[in-house]
Amino acid sequence: MTNKRRNYSPAEELSLTTQVEGICPLCGKALFYTKKVKSYKGYELAHIYPLNPSADEIEELKNEERLHEDVNHPDNLIPLCLSCHGKFDKPRTASEYQKLAELKKSQIRKSKQQEIQIEYQLEDDIRLVIDGLYSADYAQMGTEIEYESKSLKEKFTSDFPSPIRQKIKHNVADYYQFVKSKFAEIEQDNPNSSVLIFSQVKSYYLKQKSLRISQQEIFSNIVDWFFIKTKPQTIEAAEIVTSFFIQNCEVF
Repeated sequence: MTNKRRNYSPAEELSLTTQVEGICPLCGKALFYTKKVKSYKGYELAHIYPLNPSADEIEELKNEERLHEDVNHPDNLIPLCLSCHGKFDKPRTASEYQKLAELKKSQIRKSKQQEIQIEYQLEDDIRLVIDGLYSADYAQMGTEIEYESKSLKEKFTSDFPSPIRQKIKHNVADYYQFVKSKFAEIEQDNPNSSVLIFSQVKSYYLKQKSLRISQQEIFSNIVDWFFIKTKPQTIEAAEIVTSFFIQNCEVF
C-alpha cells in the first residue's frame, strides 16, 4: 500500500521551521530567501523515515528506531534545504537516517522543554535575589560557608562535565551565603514566599528528572528556566542561583 503525502497547514510548517531556527540542520543554509521584498520558501519537508521506502531502504533501515508510527506525523518530518533534501533521499543510508533522527529527537526535547518552562511558574520574588547579584558588594559575598566539599561531589554523576562542576563549585563558594541571606530577607518581608520558591524549584527539578535525561541537560534546563522567568542581565546570574539550589539540595 502506498502512503499519500499529507498537506501541512501553515501553522505546522511554521512550527517545523521554528524547531530548526529557520536554517537547514545539515548545512546551515537559510530556509527562506528574499526576492523583490517578498520572502520565499527555500526548503522542503523531508520524511526522516521514507514515506514510501523501497525494498532496499526497508532492509537498510530495518533495525533503526522509528520516530513515529505514522510517517506523515510532524515527529518524522524535518525541513531541509532543496540541495540537502535531494542528497538525503538519494540514496537513503542508515548513517544519514541516524544523524537526522538524532537531530530531530533533540529538537523534540527542546520543544517539550519550552512547554514545560511555560507550564511551571516561579514566584516573582526570586527577581530580588537576581537583582541583588548585580547591586551587591562582591567583596562581601566570598565569606566562608559551612559545607563539606564532598557534598557537592557526591551529587554529580560520573559523566557530569568537569568544567561545569568547577563552575558550580566556584558559584557556591562565592555566592551561597549571599543568596541565602537574600532569601531570608524575602521571607521576612513576605512570609512563605521563599518556601514556595524552593518548592517550585524542587518540583521543576523532579519533572526534569522524570524525563530520564542527563544531569548536564537538567542543569542547562533549570538555568534556562531561571533565565526565561527572571530575565537577568546575564546568563551567569541564572547559573549562580541554580548552583545555590544544587548545594541547598532542591536540585540533585
